[in-house]
Amino acid sequence: MIIDSHTHLWPRDDTSEDLKVYFKKRNIFDKISGILTAEGILEKMDVNGIEQSIVASIALHLDMNNDDLMKHNTYVSSEVKKSKGKLIGFCTVDPFDGDRSKNTLKHCIEELGFQGLKLHPCFQQFYPNDQRLYPLYNEMQNYGKPILFHTGGIGIVPYKDAYGSPQYLDDVGCDFPDLTIILGHGGRMLYDQTAILLRKHKNMYADISTNFGRSDKYNFQPLEWLLYKVKVWAGSLDRVLFGSDYPFYFQEETLDILDRAKRSLNKKNKIFITLEDIDKITYTNAKRLFSKLGL
Repeated sequence: MIIDSHTHLWPRDDTSEDLKVYFKKRNIFDKISGILTAEGILEKMDVNGIEQSIVASIALHLDMNNDDLMKHNTYVSSEVKKSKGKLIGFCTVDPFDGDRSKNTLKHCIEELGFQGLKLHPCFQQFYPNDQRLYPLYNEMQNYGKPILFHTGGIGIVPYKDAYGSPQYLDDVGCDFPDLTIILGHGGRMLYDQTAILLRKHKNMYADISTNFGRSDKYNFQPLEWLLYKVKVWAGSLDRVLFGSDYPFYFQEETLDILDRAKRSLNKKNKIFITLEDIDKITYTNAKRLFSKLGL
């Protein structure tokens, strides 16, 4: 079985204009619009042998305030409740709304049953080590629940990729040593920084979602680089998690490039990625993390 640690749902009518352009460029807009539901993701999970998925609400653009985000959070919560435990909900908030941010988070965790928080530095335009966010981090540390950060570039104009640099999470890891942090997308192309963080901070994890190159022949190589650098520098792949970023990419696409990255690495380095490593990435690492967090 497989656990998917990075997926999203949102109300279809709230898809931002920037994302509509992005999806249309990839010729998947019509397909995406019809699957932003529990039914849609559960069907994909069944086809791909996926036992559970984290489903995160997401701030789709800078101007979304806590009222807008609560619409998304409420939608995700309602879809999660249809899943009979197969979907695990993560909420999102506007982190710069003072006490309202904390109150929104409290409502999401204590009343809607969310099990984690998703923050998107690029869409929400902040550096993760901005100390104005520290009260929110402290709340999550006290709850004993994880924060999933978007890390790495996003590649959509006008959003600035610098906000997604993993290096800013070093400060957060030092100042909140008991806070579980997941580096969404594994720092996407900034893999040296990811490897450094996983070696240093034992409560940091990285998921492998959306590490696709634009070259069809070599689209698996970014993921190959991530796995290589983390295993060599951090010493193992024990905190690397499978993630698809559904619906941006489908689960079978990530499973395919994971297999191709494994085969490429093993061709160059004999048995560099073992079957045990693949089992850890796709299942046991997340299962161990979920058990630790009581999910």
